[in-house]
Amino acid sequence: MADESTIAWRLAQIENAVRDLGNRVVPMDLYSRDRAEIERDIAELRAQLAEEKLARKEADRDLKAEITGQGSNWRQAIYAGVIPGALFLVGILLQLKGGK
Repeated sequence: MADESTIAWRLAQIENAVRDLGNRVVPMDLYSRDRAEIERDIAELRAQLAEEKLARKEADRDLKAEITGQGSNWRQAIYAGVIPGALFLVGILLQLKGGK
């Protein structure tokens, strides 16, 4: 008898589980529609990402061309480096001479 009641109880548990699973199951058309929508969204995001990558590469290329295209000539180097450096050294020398 104990076996029969255990078997009946287990059968009832299995039936409840199957009934719960039946309530949780998503219909195939709903699943396929959602999956197609998700795949479409992913494809759109991938396309946007590819466009952004291309735009960034072009912007980097333009920036690099602008930086290398500017260049510096010898006058800019003199005005930016040599003259201020010479004035700085002259200032130090004058301070050293004035201190004696």
